[in-house]
Amino acid sequence: MNKIHFNKSLKPLLFLLVFIATISCNNDLEEVLKGDLSESTIKTQSDAIALVDGIYNGLLDGGFGYYASGSMAYITDGITDVFKLGGDPGLRISNLEQYRWGDDNIANDPWGSIYKVIDRANWALKLIEGMDDEVFKDADTKNRLLGEASFLRGLAYFDLVGIYGGVPLKLKPTESDGVGLSRSSTSDVYIQIEKDLNYAIENLAFKGGSPGRANKAAAHGILAKALLRQGKWDEAKVNIDAIIASGAHDLFVEGSFLELFYESNRLDNEIIFSVLSMGESYYEATNHHIKFFTPWNYDTGWSTVGMPPTLFSQIEPGDSRLEVYFDVYPTFAGGTENAIEQYNLVINRKFGHYNRDITAPGYGYDAYKNYAMSKLGVPILRYSDVLLLKADIENELNGPNAEAYSAINQVRNRAGLGDLPEGLGKSEFTEAVLKERAIELAAEGHRKDDLIRHNIFESTMTQYLLDQGYAFPVTVTPAHKLMPIPRTELDLNPNMDPNPSNDF
Repeated sequence: MNKIHFNKSLKPLLFLLVFIATISCNNDLEEVLKGDLSESTIKTQSDAIALVDGIYNGLLDGGFGYYASGSMAYITDGITDVFKLGGDPGLRISNLEQYRWGDDNIANDPWGSIYKVIDRANWALKLIEGMDDEVFKDADTKNRLLGEASFLRGLAYFDLVGIYGGVPLKLKPTESDGVGLSRSSTSDVYIQIEKDLNYAIENLAFKGGSPGRANKAAAHGILAKALLRQGKWDEAKVNIDAIIASGAHDLFVEGSFLELFYESNRLDNEIIFSVLSMGESYYEATNHHIKFFTPWNYDTGWSTVGMPPTLFSQIEPGDSRLEVYFDVYPTFAGGTENAIEQYNLVINRKFGHYNRDITAPGYGYDAYKNYAMSKLGVPILRYSDVLLLKADIENELNGPNAEAYSAINQVRNRAGLGDLPEGLGKSEFTEAVLKERAIELAAEGHRKDDLIRHNIFESTMTQYLLDQGYAFPVTVTPAHKLMPIPRTELDLNPNMDPNPSNDF
């Protein structure tokens, strides 16, 4: 049940730990020893680290929830013009992308998973803060762990408020069942997000050992995005500039754009923060993301989620990202298929099985090896995202100045494209930035915020739904910016108010 009041028992809440500790000298991943933790047994630095690792574990939620299995991609990019489902029209995601939201539970998947992360973060913050300082190697270690927990709670609320608007603001761990909390205002949620992320900024290094660990750059980036949602362009600029000035991250240029998404490159400097998988087994410590983005007869993907042909047609000739987004693909049988003719979409293979160059090298039927298990990450913040936000922010505040051009041209040049033409007006430059972000970041969950930030969400999506030729195109309204509060939550919590979208 997706109850805000959760289970009152601490022991099951603190889970069996099976996740990551990025503590090795080569910045790779190591498995944490499995074990039960309870309030009385949290005594050592290792226990504190395990508590925080358990929060990270919640980002995959068993491999099928939150950032795993396409869940966040469906609920963000899935209702925009950079993400399309082909195949079975009876799937729930089909109703989601067509804005047929009569089912109150159409967006229920992230709710419980995200609050699980929040409650784990609350427990970690309480218990680690209460531990004696002498338990830790030094004060910086304790502060770093508290900073990581704060970052993860801030990220969780950032995701919740983006999907549902104002939500119950729960800042203490659940110790007993009780009446569900009422919704806090959107502004109050953002105040807490800013507090958590600023605390993380104060206590984390710019690089946290691996992009699977919270770090200062990631906190600056998510904070900038939270500020942009509130129209605070100047404050967002400060945070984006801090990432760039740090020099801690850069664009991946050692291989093709597709290779950035290989398992072997999951720790690359371009990836500022991502959800990492150990690929340990089908049900533990892996991410089933890879099953949901490509067709079965290409690489054993379950679904046919890809890029709309309308966006594909805007990609310039010579763009190296065409290696990732393609309409004609080879099949197991040795022939080729046209994805547009077959599924009315273009394949987006950022998360395809063939990117598993560690857990399942090879092509064709070799994709069955270690089926559905991978060490692939789900990027939440990349440096190209930061550069394109830089271009957007500079243009908004100062027009298309040299800094704005430099930022967007770095991304274009990496893709093998020339610089944008000089002399663009402000609105023309905005269009160029949004197009670049759509192509560069498709299926990574940023398009909805981009459209809303520029006040073109309703008009863009209304026209897009009409262009798709759906049987019952919807006129998109401001009410569509927020998904319905899950019916299960409304039924369980008498203090929970619905969203306008619950009345669709």
